[in-house]
Amino acid sequence: MKVAIGIDIGGTNIKVGLINRAGQLLQENNILVKECPSQNILFKELKNSIHSLTYQLENIELAGIGIGSPGANVTTGVIENASNLPWDKLPIVEFLINLFNVPTYLTNDANLFAIGEKVFGDARHMNDFVVVTLGTGVGAGIYCNGSLLQGRDGLAGEFGHVIIQKDGRPCQCGRKGCLERYTSASGLVLTAQEILNSGVVKSSTLQDQPIKELTSMQVMEAAASGDFMALEIFRVTGKVLGEALADLTAYFNPEAIFLAGGLAKAGSFLFEPTIKSFKENLLSIYPNDIPILQGSIQDNHAGVLGAAALVWDSEGHFKKIHSSVI
Repeated sequence: MKVAIGIDIGGTNIKVGLINRAGQLLQENNILVKECPSQNILFKELKNSIHSLTYQLENIELAGIGIGSPGANVTTGVIENASNLPWDKLPIVEFLINLFNVPTYLTNDANLFAIGEKVFGDARHMNDFVVVTLGTGVGAGIYCNGSLLQGRDGLAGEFGHVIIQKDGRPCQCGRKGCLERYTSASGLVLTAQEILNSGVVKSSTLQDQPIKELTSMQVMEAAASGDFMALEIFRVTGKVLGEALADLTAYFNPEAIFLAGGLAKAGSFLFEPTIKSFKENLLSIYPNDIPILQGSIQDNHAGVLGAAALVWDSEGHFKKIHSSVI
């Protein structure tokens, strides 16, 4: 049986999955980014993880490895200067090819969600759509005319680093006012901290938590219980996100926008204010019925499935345009 390895590198976790040609996730491992402060430690962990997955099954043949990461340079096969990762330059494609001697492909992490949505999800019959990932950071995988938009170096879709507030919150990329400082999981927490410190809200279960230890999950749980402050935090976040998605529509005119990643799991708390803001800010020449949808692939698996799609479609479009083979 032929299998592919899918590697999804995020700001917090690295997911390594074993996937067959039908898109079934057979097994998966998880590596914590914070436990891999150096390139050597990361490479050792990846080697061990892949070996443990492939050795657990008999009669398998490794067809290739697909990788998605922030800062992916598809021309060089190197992950470079990703603001949420601890490594400056990571020659990951060269390392894995030298180790396993199989075709290895690299693309932007947000692109994995878009590829997975196109190959396995609700965008199968769409040619123009955007998947916006809302996790530790914010990114976008963009399909135009049936093709994934990569840019010269595979760095297109850095949606989280468009500036939406001049001289706003400092971002790890070195600029100020980036979208992800307002609409990522950590951005949501910053909004919560600002509202808590303002003293405007007099009563909230979130006030029982130390401000510096507050998490996006706690804000979600408070919103689910009807907490007024938590709902206000999502309203503010959705307003900013909706405005940004309206601008995104002016660039790409998508037939649908999918929201994926951990923060998208907030459901209606995030989607309702986002859709409201989107419609209020959408340029009038665009139809007002552009849907903003939940990603159809389970978030825990979307990244590794998208990475595997790079391998399984290597005989076609992705190999020629959307991947790096060193």
